[in-house]
Amino acid sequence: MRQLIIDTETSGLDFEKDRIIEIGCLELIDGVYTGNKFHQYYKPDEIEISSESERIHGLSTEFLSKFSTFQDEIEKFMSFVDESQLIIHNAQFDITMINNALKRSGTSPIDIESTICTLEIAKKKFPGSKNNLNALCRRFGISLESRERHGALTDSFLLLQVYNELQGGKQQSLSLKIESNTKQTMKSFNNEKNKIVCATISLEEEECHREMLKTLKNNIWQNG
Repeated sequence: MRQLIIDTETSGLDFEKDRIIEIGCLELIDGVYTGNKFHQYYKPDEIEISSESERIHGLSTEFLSKFSTFQDEIEKFMSFVDESQLIIHNAQFDITMINNALKRSGTSPIDIESTICTLEIAKKKFPGSKNNLNALCRRFGISLESRERHGALTDSFLLLQVYNELQGGKQQSLSLKIESNTKQTMKSFNNEKNKIVCATISLEEEECHREMLKTLKNNIWQNG
């Protein structure tokens, strides 16, 4: 069975006005991460990134201006998704944003009922507790050193580990492999001298992230 861990970053929280500006997807086959992934930045049409949103994900209008819009690249994304089952934290938000983009392009929407929402699973398992991604990572002892800001690829790797734990941690060896791969991937995001070329991300992805880091003020990755 093919499943995809998916996370998005957006220009804001308005379903109608705001746009998707980053997507990260990880492929699972029969519950095991294959190493196959989809990661892309998008410019948000003519919309300016709000200062509040930029503080969350660090993606500026200037940095994103060099990319195509999600609307223009939506066929590539849907080709990768195919008919896979989607695993998302707070699926209502991400699927609504994706479906609004699909609607604007005249494409059939994704059925939210077919998705797995890890937020809803966590609410049932831990009622009354904080169940955002950070809180769940802390609960399960998953390192957050790579998550200074939100990022679709970073958060997808973290969600992959959280999902494994929500499933009962049945695949301990898989969990260790995921953690190792996650740390390796995130080194490229935290390397202050930008010298690491990580085997788990493409050179194009690494270069995109380097360019994004140059646009950040008080950049913790390049200071010190």
